[in-house]
Amino acid sequence: MPKKVKTAICLVRMQKLGAGYQTLFLYRRQGYQFSPATTKPLGYLAWDYFFTTPASKRMHRDPKDQYALDHAFVGLVKGMEENYAWMEEHWPDSRYDVISLSFDMQGEDKPGPWIEGWHCVYDLKTGAFSVPPDFAENNAKARKNPEPK
Repeated sequence: MPKKVKTAICLVRMQKLGAGYQTLFLYRRQGYQFSPATTKPLGYLAWDYFFTTPASKRMHRDPKDQYALDHAFVGLVKGMEENYAWMEEHWPDSRYDVISLSFDMQGEDKPGPWIEGWHCVYDLKTGAFSVPPDFAENNAKARKNPEPK
């Protein structure tokens, strides 16, 4: 379980890992130094969370292989500085990060479902992921299924 983090002293860093791959790292500030705020990169924790949700039904990955998903992309959704007001959210204390997840099934012999822009929230105070009800429409559209042959 991720460590609890104070919201006022966090930094999120996006890191490109290769062609089409990107993840997030979360740091906390202690004085003039930054140290990891979670035991694993925040992006890996987001994938771990996604694969516990019903949205991941019929999707598979090897959690020990960060490249098990084709072009796995984890990014921050813009709007943190205004508490995501453009999304019509009114969350307190800038304590939430909205994270977007995507991967595809290019080149697979037997393509399965994939996602493009599936959203979840990371609570910086509790260290927990969730999917607010307001995200249901977006997340339903984010799930893609291969066309039948």
